[in-house]
Amino acid sequence: MRWFRFLIIGLVALLAVTTLTTSAQDGNLLQDPGFEGAYVARGRPDLNTAAPWGLWSVDSPRNYEWQNRSDRLFAFPHPAPPEIHSGTKSQNLNGGYVTYTAAVYQTVTVPNRANLVGSAWAWVHTCNIAKDASGNFIADNCGSAVESGVYVRVGIDPNGGTNPYDPAVVWSNNIQPHQRWEQATVSATANGTSATLFIFVTQAWPADINRAYFDDASLTVGGAGGAAAPVPGVPTAVPTPATASFVVAQPPQADGSIRHLIMPGDTMAAIGYAYGVTIDEIMALNPQLRSPRFISVGQYLLIQEADAEGASSAEGAAPAGVAPRATISDEDLFRGGDGYLNGSPGPTPVGMS
Repeated sequence: MRWFRFLIIGLVALLAVTTLTTSAQDGNLLQDPGFEGAYVARGRPDLNTAAPWGLWSVDSPRNYEWQNRSDRLFAFPHPAPPEIHSGTKSQNLNGGYVTYTAAVYQTVTVPNRANLVGSAWAWVHTCNIAKDASGNFIADNCGSAVESGVYVRVGIDPNGGTNPYDPAVVWSNNIQPHQRWEQATVSATANGTSATLFIFVTQAWPADINRAYFDDASLTVGGAGGAAAPVPGVPTAVPTPATASFVVAQPPQADGSIRHLIMPGDTMAAIGYAYGVTIDEIMALNPQLRSPRFISVGQYLLIQEADAEGASSAEGAAPAGVAPRATISDEDLFRGGDGYLNGSPGPTPVGMS
């Protein structure tokens, strides 16, 4: 009977060791780390994240109409390769023609004051859609480009908070995984028995296509640990374009209208700032513009309509005190070789001549 008792004790001990080994191998403290489960709407039917993952976004700073537009941020499960790292889904965030600053996050229970390693895989696609020779957009044909300033990073809040701007958050290096999967990794030491993993994304400039995908996140016990630097490595605020203060506002015409001559380096945001109007207001007065991203040097933009009693003959005329300027036709812009600007069809982005 004694041997049977020792056998039972041995089996229990072996089971315990096996359980601990399996747990150590599995190790991931996150629920649904691959974003494979059910998705839940986060205040809007077009804003969905995997159920264990919360969603955070901001509306400021808002120096320009396109900046930090959480109202134009969308989130969905993405079901198709190559934007899936493993499994059948990835988490997609997107917001075309604007910038957004957002994060998905999850708070979990951890061993008291444990060292932790957090990571996630990310893929981004940001670009401006080209137009054909007739001026029509060619949908979804552009390769991802660094001009948007997009980056992704992961962070650990050692206190288990839900604000990625908390100075206690320890951040990984920024990654820019343009149309490829890349992993961001960070290590931190918990201050108690809970910690939060953030996957954060932002951009400096808007793009027609502006998408981010997250997959295969992990939060495990181990690593070197650490705390946030004395100067917090919080995500950088979207920069204010330096061109805004260099656009010279042009005076009204005799009929009360205001027309702006576009010079090299001008942007719609800078023009709006100079005249105290919004980009949407400029777009409404200039229906020939297909997108605020594409304007041409030498082009005139209507900023203010003529007074009711003013003459309408000034339509298309150069502003007072400004000499008429030769413009470049769309045909010339699209033509290649022989000294013309572009060797292949496509619009000139704002701020480039």
